Amino acid sequence: MTLVLIRLYPRAWRQRYGEEMREMLAAQKPSLRTVTDLVAGAIDARFNPQSTPAAPAGRKEGVRTMVRSMRCAPEGISKQDQWRSMAWMLGGAAGLTLFGLTLTLLIGPNALSEGLLYSAFPASMMLGSECTYLKRYSQAARRVMSIGGAVLIILVVWAATAIAYRL
Repeated sequence: MTLVLIRLYPRAWRQRYGEEMREMLAAQKPSLRTVTDLVAGAIDARFNPQSTPAAPAGRKEGVRTMVRSMRCAPEGISKQDQWRSMAWMLGGAAGLTLFGLTLTLLIGPNALSEGLLYSAFPASMMLGSECTYLKRYSQAARRVMSIGGAVLIILVVWAATAIAYRL
C-alpha cells in the first residue's frame, strides 16, 4: 500500500527521497494518518514542487566544469583577457570618478556629476565585459554592447539622480 502511495510523488522526488521514505514507512505501523499524510504530501509535491534535482547528484560534467563554475570563469577566457577586463574596470571607474569629481569642483554639486560618481563602477563592469563575457561575439558587436551598455547605465543613473534632485 505504501509503495503505491509513494508512486503518487513526482519522479524527481522519488529518486531523491524514495528510499528514505520506504525505510521510514517500514518502521511505522500503517494508519489512516500515515495514508492521509502521504496523499497530502504527494498533492503538495505535484502542485508546489520545490527545487529538487531531476537526477541524483553526481559528477556527470567532470571536475573541470565544476571548478570553473565555482570560480565563475567562462570557458575560453585567457589570463590576458582577465587582465584586460580588470584594466577596463579599474581604468573606467577611476576615469569616471575623476571626471565626476572634476565637474563637481568646477560647477558645484549637480545631478550629472553625482550620476557619474554613482555609475562609475557598474559602467566600468560593462566595459570590462567586452574582454570576457562578450568575447564569443564579433569585435563590432562587443564594442556596441559594452560601450552602449555603459552609456545606458550612465544615462539611467544620471536620470535617477536628476529625479532625486528635483524631489
